[in-house]
Amino acid sequence: MKRASLLFAAIFLCFIVFVLGEEERPLATRVEHFSVVSDQSQKPAHLLLGTGRGIDHLGIGVRDLEKAKRDYEQVLGFKCTERKPEPDGAVNSLIFFENMSYLELLSVPQPLSTVISDFHREVSVFIEKHEGAMYLGLETSSAKDATDFLKVHNFEAKLSEHRRVMKEGETKPSPVQVYSVEFADKLSGNKQVFMLWIYLVEYVSPERSARLAGVREKGMMAHPNTAQCLHSVWFAVSDLDVSLRNLHDAGFESGETREAKYLGAKGREVKAGKGCMLLLRSVYQKGVLNTFLQDHDDGQIIGISIEVSDLNQAHSWVEGHSQHKLEPYKGYYGRSIMIPPDLTHGVWMELFQR
Repeated sequence: MKRASLLFAAIFLCFIVFVLGEEERPLATRVEHFSVVSDQSQKPAHLLLGTGRGIDHLGIGVRDLEKAKRDYEQVLGFKCTERKPEPDGAVNSLIFFENMSYLELLSVPQPLSTVISDFHREVSVFIEKHEGAMYLGLETSSAKDATDFLKVHNFEAKLSEHRRVMKEGETKPSPVQVYSVEFADKLSGNKQVFMLWIYLVEYVSPERSARLAGVREKGMMAHPNTAQCLHSVWFAVSDLDVSLRNLHDAGFESGETREAKYLGAKGREVKAGKGCMLLLRSVYQKGVLNTFLQDHDDGQIIGISIEVSDLNQAHSWVEGHSQHKLEPYKGYYGRSIMIPPDLTHGVWMELFQR
């Protein structure tokens, strides 16, 4: 499955999530891009992300959404929002954190609708083979600036805008709600595209802040496991140097070197706004990461790190509800526990407290 095809409509879905009311959600369309959203900060502007958050949201494909929601709520201790099905039958549920980052659980029930969108068809292909993390959305403060920067640095990029679908009787388009940066499926000449499963988006809808405030007021950002934010997303790569060069060309900076013994891997962090991406390569032929790459595309997501405010509470909740023994350890970011993929529907999940 081509990475561009899978990411093609992700930004449009983000637009649906944050801007439209339940009765207004249109059928998703494909958007091949890298995502970026606005969030002002006092820190120096990132060359690509500007003052945007960077690490913003993670899409996790699951076969049975209701089962996945029960597992994330009852076993892992998250609060999942309720969403109405999309017009083509696709379903999703969101887990919001205090810093506005979030997880998205999404599924496409069988049999497929005859009017299914291209993006949801790709999701169906993905989850038929395996469950797990499909893409990372990165938030930027200016999709136009990001597009211009990428073009100057030899990336084939195109700026796109997304509006609310016009209602019957309306005579002029609604204001732009989301800008995205798109990439061609086929490269021309010596142009580059991103080698990781990531995308960029900038949200400009004035309704977004109010909708997120409503989520907080309903208590949906206060999780029993005390989760606060999505901090790090781990990518499995076959060639670390090539993947790092690709990101450096796009304005990203390398960070700390890391070793993940439980995955049989070593790698390096790449700074991404308020979080980071961790690129890992296999160092053992029979290691977990090498086995993962035998069944997944290069650059796919194998794990994540989520910050919690009380690791003891998170530890107690997950152990008590999963019947799994989880040994705390000293992780990259602080005291941590590791939750295996069989509990999370396909992704290694580290919970840590600074």
